[in-house]
Amino acid sequence: MLSLPAQPHLATLSRALAAELALERDEHARLCRLPLADRIAAGITWPSMRLHDIEQPAWARWTRLSLRVASGAALHDGVSPGDSVRVAPVSSPDQGIDGRCTFAEGDLAEIRVHDLDVLPGWLEGGHVAVTRLVDDTTTRRYQQALLRADAHSSPLKTLLLYPGHAPALPDEPRTLPGLNAAQQRAAAAALSDSALSLIHGPPGTGKTTLMVRLLLTLVADGVRPWALADSNAAVDHLAARADAAGIAVLRLGSSYRIGPAAQHLTLEARAARSPLAPALRTLEAEISRADHRARRPLYAERRKLTDQIRRQILDECTVVASTLGTMAREAPRLPEAALALVDEATQAVEPAIWSVVPFIERLVLLGDPCQLGPVIRSPGNPLERSLLSRLLDGGLPAPMLEEQYRMSADLNALLADTYGPAYRPHPSVADRRLTDLPGVSATPLTERAVLWIDTAGSGLEEARDPATMSLYNDGEIELVTEVVGQLLRAGVDPADIGVIAPYSAQVARLRVQLVGVEVATVNAFQGREKEVIVCSFVRANDTGELGFVADPRRLTVATSRAKRLLVCIGDAATLSASAAFESLMEAAQIVDETAWQSVWEPPWDAVLSS
Repeated sequence: MLSLPAQPHLATLSRALAAELALERDEHARLCRLPLADRIAAGITWPSMRLHDIEQPAWARWTRLSLRVASGAALHDGVSPGDSVRVAPVSSPDQGIDGRCTFAEGDLAEIRVHDLDVLPGWLEGGHVAVTRLVDDTTTRRYQQALLRADAHSSPLKTLLLYPGHAPALPDEPRTLPGLNAAQQRAAAAALSDSALSLIHGPPGTGKTTLMVRLLLTLVADGVRPWALADSNAAVDHLAARADAAGIAVLRLGSSYRIGPAAQHLTLEARAARSPLAPALRTLEAEISRADHRARRPLYAERRKLTDQIRRQILDECTVVASTLGTMAREAPRLPEAALALVDEATQAVEPAIWSVVPFIERLVLLGDPCQLGPVIRSPGNPLERSLLSRLLDGGLPAPMLEEQYRMSADLNALLADTYGPAYRPHPSVADRRLTDLPGVSATPLTERAVLWIDTAGSGLEEARDPATMSLYNDGEIELVTEVVGQLLRAGVDPADIGVIAPYSAQVARLRVQLVGVEVATVNAFQGREKEVIVCSFVRANDTGELGFVADPRRLTVATSRAKRLLVCIGDAATLSASAAFESLMEAAQIVDETAWQSVWEPPWDAVLSS
């Protein structure tokens, strides 16, 4: 067990990490005790699989298992490339071999296993189950990072612990091309001499545009910054945009988790284009042909050559982009950076950001405290509060980006209580409608900007999935299916429709109904956008119980993803127990007095007789 930092706040964070990991392990153990069908429904195990192929190079210490779903069904995304997994016989789940998923698509998956000298007999002929394991690697890195930060001393560390001493924002902003007035003020804060700067970026206000402009300016000034975020998707997006702007970006991280848009920026891809790549390929060929005794000096030579290639790539690239989890591992191996820009700062647990503090002089945090914070299982855990939110509560100034480029004026108005009058649509998006898109015909649904379908009093109530303990609502599933069907018949492209629900059980059932349309949880849609968003809020009960659905930040995320049309489906009698929902309902009727419709009215009443 790691020792605790001496600094009280850092010690609290370390204990909070341990508590969260313990809860995750307990929940995983509970799910693993369920029958196979329930583990599949819970999303921790794939459907029964068979061995399809095997690769076991004589010169390597790893074996790649290619597995195919026995029934031909598609794999669910509860297990993903990069996850640690256990492959075990269906009949004896306590047996098994551990490895890492390296590929998953359709009904086929690949698992890499190390030090498998003999292939188990049960793997060659029987049905196997692949189950996601609890991976404590990142938690351990963050705990080690807190110890490293505890031993470190700098003005940045002092500001993070005692934010009341932060300097005021600069009076004379530095003008950068291509930015609006609010972005200019934010850029001035980021480029100031302060060790710590905060930027508040509400939905659609161009945080990525601002970050790319900041990276361009910093590189031109001779600074080699880090560009970081909590999720791989956010880092991929930022890295690809920076690359398109002409910045030499190195995208660090597991290639299994990096998307296609940033694959060409990875260390592996850049190494393959290195002038030294032919020499490395020749050496690899020699290793594959050599006997066991002759390989040891060749391994040493390969290590020396790969280190040389890595140093060359680091010298050539002016920006390093990665997730905070990857940087917790890589930071000690990288040249120290003068500055780190962190996007999605409100989604990251605080220790994630502390992991880079000993290696930088200045830190810029961008995020939105009105959207979702870190995903934490244990209520009351200090990790629920992001570092950015804590610093804002401590009185640090944070210029807000004000002009948004996503939503129409009507949809923007739904967020007025959250962001105030300064938050406004750019003229280029203010009047956009769904019917402006090619091939979309005018219907009562496509001509509006917002619609609320109220299910109160209809008996369309929530239910709990016995395996996952997650909630679903069959009546709302039927309504979502009808809404999406109307949109498709009107000519809306399925790729332009997003369906959001707060509960995984509802998402799983909607995905079965809506093939070809993206369905995801609210958390998964943060940072995303679609032309149309359909929200199913699920909760419908006699007691007004809302659980985490009552979190106004979750509602802000759900209602700020749409560009042209937002459809909300929910029981107003239940949801109005939340002031945030009540405010949204009132705002929707102010925007459009016909926005409120009852499930008792046609065409929605058809679900009541089905």
